[in-house]
Amino acid sequence: MKKIIFISLWVLFVQVLFIRVVLSAADSGGELVKPDWFKQSFLDLEEDLEDANNNDKLIMLYFYQNGCPYCNKLLKDNFSQSDIVNRMKRGYDVLELNMWGDRSITSFSGDEYSEKEFARKMKVMFTPTLIVLDKKGETLFRINGYYSPDKFSAVLDYLSLKSHSLLSFTEFFRQQTQIKKSAQSSALHKEKFFSQTDNLQNLIKKTNKPLIVLFEQGNCQDCDELHGDFFRRLPLYQKLKQFTIVQIDINSDKTIITPDGRRMSRKDFAQQENIQYTPSLFFYESGDKIDNKPIFRSEAYLKGFHLETVLDYISSTAYKTEPEFQRFVQRRAEEMAEKGIEVDLWK
Repeated sequence: MKKIIFISLWVLFVQVLFIRVVLSAADSGGELVKPDWFKQSFLDLEEDLEDANNNDKLIMLYFYQNGCPYCNKLLKDNFSQSDIVNRMKRGYDVLELNMWGDRSITSFSGDEYSEKEFARKMKVMFTPTLIVLDKKGETLFRINGYYSPDKFSAVLDYLSLKSHSLLSFTEFFRQQTQIKKSAQSSALHKEKFFSQTDNLQNLIKKTNKPLIVLFEQGNCQDCDELHGDFFRRLPLYQKLKQFTIVQIDINSDKTIITPDGRRMSRKDFAQQENIQYTPSLFFYESGDKIDNKPIFRSEAYLKGFHLETVLDYISSTAYKTEPEFQRFVQRRAEEMAEKGIEVDLWK
């Protein structure tokens, strides 16, 4: 009898913990309600493209998941600003896709996928992910994660330029940042645990830890938060010790040797890697390789929980067996809850 009672209490305890995780997710986003100006679509991309072209618009694929605080922030902060909303209405047909959903979507090739299968095909790792398609249905621009309203507006500015193909967004964003300098820190934040080297290829070869290449710039509010808040949290700081970290100033003309052995300026390296957001974190495996490519990229705004989760995803080598980062996020949240650790997605 005592054993039955104990098991029942344990089941109840686990259920309560699960509910706490769900409530935390709901507080950070819950079931998201799309704006009424999103396109009502049967998710036949060929038909949607024809419709968009006839109305001189572009298609924007919006991948989300319920309980996603960044999706919630996109809807409440970005898509509540009249300037952004008006520009979106004029220029884009937004198609909403649940990255875990089961609705059927017909691709341009005529193949049918569920939403989650299509999200996997499009290599969606973060939510929100926004993919803008050109008039032919090819990817024109991609945002892997949340951009604050000012950076999102910069993307719309960039896409509205008829000559944008002649100018990378990295260069465009750099020019915008220089124009809009504020009271934010104009110098890069330096950390004692950063590696000081100009030869990234040699560093990857010699280090016994995964390498983080941290792309940053001055006058960057999100960089200020990364160093002033997240890097000062002891649990996250301890996780950083599992990595070798190099900082790259995306505005610097100083020469480096890139992970794959090319010699170029830091500015050119950032442009070649299409850095659209700062801070961006690129992860590389250590070892003696010639063609070193990043194994994972974090290229948008993250709060502490998700930043820690990215570090765990790489340091545990989970990326080798679990290619979908969001599944790893869910599993980590559940494991924390089972240990009685409160899961706050927006801390």
